Amino acid sequence: MPNHQQFIATLVLQPARVFLEPTLTRDGTLDGAWWPYSTDLNRELPALVSNLQDRLGPILRVRLDVTAWDDVPAHLLIDGRFLRVSGFSAAPNTIRVIRGSHDGFMLLVIPPDTSVPVATAAMTTAARTGNTLTASEILVQCHSPARGPGEGMRMRRYRGCDREAVLALADADRLPGQAACSPGTLDQAMAGTSPHNPAPWAELQQPRTDVLVDPDGHVAGAVSYAVHRHHNAGQILWLHAREVLDVVETLVSHALRALGDRDVIDAFTTAPGLGLGALPTGRRPVTSKALERAGFSGRDSWRYLRRTAPREIDATTYPSVEVVTSTAPPGWWLKAHGNDCSAELVIEEPANGHGVLWWFGADTRHTDAMLERALLREADTILREHEASETVLYAAGDPEPDRALFEAAGYTELDHLVTYTRRATLTG
Repeated sequence: MPNHQQFIATLVLQPARVFLEPTLTRDGTLDGAWWPYSTDLNRELPALVSNLQDRLGPILRVRLDVTAWDDVPAHLLIDGRFLRVSGFSAAPNTIRVIRGSHDGFMLLVIPPDTSVPVATAAMTTAARTGNTLTASEILVQCHSPARGPGEGMRMRRYRGCDREAVLALADADRLPGQAACSPGTLDQAMAGTSPHNPAPWAELQQPRTDVLVDPDGHVAGAVSYAVHRHHNAGQILWLHAREVLDVVETLVSHALRALGDRDVIDAFTTAPGLGLGALPTGRRPVTSKALERAGFSGRDSWRYLRRTAPREIDATTYPSVEVVTSTAPPGWWLKAHGNDCSAELVIEEPANGHGVLWWFGADTRHTDAMLERALLREADTILREHEASETVLYAAGDPEPDRALFEAAGYTELDHLVTYTRRATLTG
């Protein structure tokens, strides 16, 4: 295909493997790293741009090393927007993504056939705050003979010096609109506590957190798990590994061995975790597949929706909504009552302009659209009063609410959250 021929991206995309410098201050030589799956730019670039736009905003242009790709189209249509693609020869193994006329981020591009330990080390180095190495220097420094899956890597207990690497792992899996994992949140998860929702932690013994490191000591993945205090059950609380299959499978297998012979082992339940209370299967298909291969069965948990701008509140008359204080999480519990059903949602107290809604819907098989609209209208009033400019909505209910209800309120569904359970096989 000639370089200046347009290509319309309609391929099924794998999630991009991207690791950004956490502060995004652009103090170092590079702003992060990208590890594509192939040299087919038409397949790889849409996933990268979609991933980066969630964090950086609209990407208008990219400039890259044309010699590293099978073909370089002049434009790609991604998420309804034309992206201009151009080449430059001065910086091999890099790509520059530009979100304005001159506002660009430079990423290391790791060759697709790079081994997992080398790629992990290179991504970590490129995204390190204040890094002064060039792309070529990083690849030379991190290069090692190709190894088999997991070869040369080892598990060990989490250490305080691992905090930055684990926070970066969690951030790489974060959904648009999801609050970043803070050092304090990570420390509380390590200790098995939560000031906002302590009850689930009280049912568990002290959690254990382990990391998988490469031969050079770089953290490639992390997993946390715990045993139930009163039942023969265990939980995989959270796991992050940038969706690298070998690493994810190693972490899952390690946690299962450590938890031992349990009647039930849950994973990514709505009980304590790090970040989301369940696994976003769209964002993290590799982790989902690894759990299923290990004998886990999935169960629908929440739909994850996001709204970046509040909608105007209309003047339609709605049923009254009861608003009471919620302590776990801190915020408000809203209830709307009809003749034969009621509907409920919880609002977390907004912080830094960010609001969170938990939608429980109707309490019977009979729904009332007027009640549901009344809940969203009252929630909008409270969110506006507390200056929330962005809102994430977790939706559940039986039956599930009509998708059009949330679309009319300005919400877009981004992912589907699933919890997992593995039961012991009975023999004899």
